[in-house]
Amino acid sequence: MRLSPKYGLIVEKEFFQRSSDIVARELLGKLLLRYINDIVIGGIIVETEAYFGAEDPASRASKGGKIGELMYREPGYILVYMVHANWLLNIVTGYLGQPSAVLIRALEPMIGIELMRRNRGVYDMRILTSGPGRLTKALKIDDSFNKFNVCDDDSPIKILYFYEYDENEVGRSMRIGVTEDLDKPYRFFIRDNEYVSRK
Repeated sequence: MRLSPKYGLIVEKEFFQRSSDIVARELLGKLLLRYINDIVIGGIIVETEAYFGAEDPASRASKGGKIGELMYREPGYILVYMVHANWLLNIVTGYLGQPSAVLIRALEPMIGIELMRRNRGVYDMRILTSGPGRLTKALKIDDSFNKFNVCDDDSPIKILYFYEYDENEVGRSMRIGVTEDLDKPYRFFIRDNEYVSRK
């Protein structure tokens, strides 16, 4: 682990304009910030999953509907939808018109921890943002965020360069909770990080 040469800079649109598996891997170590008026909360991204287009049976793009349509937007757009009464935070990737996205599965809490604890109603740091539903509850994120792009100045969510990890520090597995998966592992996580949702 080391500080990024771009430490503190906002991740640009070109970063997201790539294949979702590349973006998912390289989002690890980035700092995700949620702005609530003049308050900032957030943490380091430690777990992600890549989703592709209609050829991906686990992707919303393969199922059509409004959520699937939102995956066709420009890279960097926020995509939040509900699964089992939990909001899930995704970022659209790839080129305009080519649907794909990355699910943010877990954060290592860094900023505004007490407010996140109040939002979740839990004290234990290890379960504060270790899972996609826990994360959105802690950061107070719902589908009203779907009109924003994380690369724009007015976005209430921004992603900044922070840490970089070597390949031996990054684990991969099949995606979690999908009934039909692709034949390659598209879940990425920081090895030995206690805030990853599942070891």
